[in-house]
Amino acid sequence: MRTFKVSDEMYEQMKSFVVDPFDDTPEVVITRLIEIVNKAKDRWSPFEVYESRNAERAASRSKHEESEEPEPVVVL
Repeated sequence: MRTFKVSDEMYEQMKSFVVDPFDDTPEVVITRLIEIVNKAKDRWSPFEVYESRNAERAASRSKHEESEEPEPVVVL
């Protein structure tokens, strides 16, 4: 088992994640936070995918802007 120190400010922030004040130790809180991060990682997409999606959107916007077709008008 390892021991490490955290600042008073960090300890106060960790206390805000305590669910059960009688059973939650700092290790339990850190473990819970790590589990949350690991679950969130499954939803993250790599940066390259994000960049390629933005490039595709920009290209489709420029194609739309280049087209000279008038936008449909709806009269009520």
